[in-house]
Amino acid sequence: MKLILIRTDKQNRQHLTTKTLERFAERVKTDTKQQLITELRREIPFMSSKQTTFPKLEQLPRVYPAAEWRIDERGDLEMVTFNGVVLLSIGQLTDKAQVDEVKRAVAGLPSTLLAVVGASGRSVKILVAVEAADGQAPADEEAANTLYRAAHAYAVRVYSGVTGREVTVRRPSVRDSFRMTLDAAPYLNAKATALKVSPDQRPSSADRRPSSSASDEAPVLSRATVDLRTARYDEVEFLYRRVTDEVYDALDTDEWRQSPYREEAATSEIARRLCQLGVGEEEAVAHLHSHLWSRNDERHIRAVVASSYEAVRERKPKADPALKTIEASARVRRDTLALIDFLGRRCQLRYNTVMGYAEYRPNNSTYYPWQPVDERVANDLALEARTEGLDVWDKDVKRYVNSSYAPRYSPVGEYLWECRGKWDGRDRIRELARTVPTRNPYWEQWFYTWFLAMVSQWSATEYTRYGNAAVPLLISKQGWNKSTFCQSLLPTELQWGYTQTAKPSEEKQMLLMMSQMLLVNFDEFNKISPQVQQGFLKNMLSLPVVKAKRPYGKHVEVMPRLSSFIATTNLTDVLSDPTGSRRFLAVELTGPIDVSHRPNHQQLFAQALAALDHGEPTWFDDVQTQQIMDYNRQFQLLSPAEQFFGDCFRPAVSPDEPGARWMSASALFQVVRAKVGSSLQVSSLLKFGRVLANMPGLQRRVTNQNTQYLVVKL
Repeated sequence: MKLILIRTDKQNRQHLTTKTLERFAERVKTDTKQQLITELRREIPFMSSKQTTFPKLEQLPRVYPAAEWRIDERGDLEMVTFNGVVLLSIGQLTDKAQVDEVKRAVAGLPSTLLAVVGASGRSVKILVAVEAADGQAPADEEAANTLYRAAHAYAVRVYSGVTGREVTVRRPSVRDSFRMTLDAAPYLNAKATALKVSPDQRPSSADRRPSSSASDEAPVLSRATVDLRTARYDEVEFLYRRVTDEVYDALDTDEWRQSPYREEAATSEIARRLCQLGVGEEEAVAHLHSHLWSRNDERHIRAVVASSYEAVRERKPKADPALKTIEASARVRRDTLALIDFLGRRCQLRYNTVMGYAEYRPNNSTYYPWQPVDERVANDLALEARTEGLDVWDKDVKRYVNSSYAPRYSPVGEYLWECRGKWDGRDRIRELARTVPTRNPYWEQWFYTWFLAMVSQWSATEYTRYGNAAVPLLISKQGWNKSTFCQSLLPTELQWGYTQTAKPSEEKQMLLMMSQMLLVNFDEFNKISPQVQQGFLKNMLSLPVVKAKRPYGKHVEVMPRLSSFIATTNLTDVLSDPTGSRRFLAVELTGPIDVSHRPNHQQLFAQALAALDHGEPTWFDDVQTQQIMDYNRQFQLLSPAEQFFGDCFRPAVSPDEPGARWMSASALFQVVRAKVGSSLQVSSLLKFGRVLANMPGLQRRVTNQNTQYLVVKL
């Protein structure tokens, strides 16, 4: 795959350069010789409504990722081959934290080829791998556009859902491009899995997302419709400029030039006059935002426009910008901005997506641990703000803390992001498994697969179909470092996610723990009753998501499952499922576990992420599942009925075997009861039949009267 870079010189001649995806990812790590991108990012905050472009912008080449192109004899672009790539853009990002958050989110999708920061530093450009469902590559640009538009609509729904942000929607085309950018840490996955899309696929009405820039139906609009929309935009832009000049002329007095409310009053008055001229509310927002984005965010502009339009509809006089209502509104905004500035100076805030609450730490120390923002903290911050003269209350602090102004933070995603791409090629996961001495020949591979499944469970960006149902079960006598080994699987940064105090009998607590803990150790596994093993625990291990009501919650929530499980015990007969214990990876130790060396956690998780990126399985196939069940039989807890049966009979190999005969469950029960006496009650017949049905190696046949089993009497 080759990306095309096109630069236009002063004579409007196009100069074409080709780069592979890998070379392009290396190229964006450094700025141009003229430092154009750095200069652009410095200038953006200072651009006013009269200077909305960067004078040297045309010196930055445009990147065309969707297809390979050539310049024909007429100087026009001609498509050579379709690359199977869709370009998405997520914009209106305020800082590096939001940019990194978006990059981390899209990196979790297997179809992401490349994710880089846009030239402005306020957007993320995403290259998504796509292909036609029938595997046929489009032959010409028209066919490529048809496939591209269908794939673009599908990718928008996927990526907006994963990132929680609106993907910029324009008229999709294989000629989509973006400016050359600068990103010291681009995300690259050259082996991305392509999204399969049917060229005639169209988004349903339920899937369409509103956008201030265009509609999801843009790909099928006629040229006449597009021309009408362009003409309407130009018409409103003319009205906006005329109204703006009139409003600022009216405010060009000594009194208003010095007023802190001048810009607020001007924005409100411009919106009011646009409403009186018949301009729609969304159109007013679009034009105001395009001119005032460097001074006001979209949410504030929407609030001002909504207030002004409501005032006009209710016929409230607002023509005079000196009215007290405008001053009061501006004062509230000033105090709110002052509170935001105060909180930014005093502390750092973030929303912990795993624990489900906001956290803070003072700005004066990077070593102070992050703490939850509880009632006392909110009150302290409000009191400190009021001592600085701000007219705010604790509810104002809580509004800010529990809003999107506090950036989302996933401690698990942050740690895995730091590990990604740093594996040195050494198999550290199996090395860690070898520190557990055992005669189990399958242990290393079992542990490797389980470890990948654990990391996959943490890094899932959307709800998966299956949870990590495997549980390593370490069996040995006391003092052989089983619990120490389990705890050492998590690095220091994630130790908050380890617990060995779980009680499977308390279902509600276990469900909430599964959405917040990373690794749950069932210490002293033999304490879990057979009824819990065969009931709730068996079901819980397979859950892909958790449905539970939080303490003081008002409704049941659907939460992604994070936790995987491990277990330890001192007894050998602990597995009680009569149908076979395929979920437990039992391993009996032959000596103490070597815990003298701390694992290299960064390399462990870097190896796991590399393996997951290459599609290595995180589950056990049918052959491996049978191996697990066969190996686990030696650790099976036999019920009294099974033990009594073994004293009287053994399964026959074939009907021709000497002494072999077919007997019903009731006949077998009578023989066993005659030998052991009243230890077996008549009420136990049903349970006895279930034991026979799940007994390994016992052949059975169904007759018109009953079910019979092939046995040899001892």
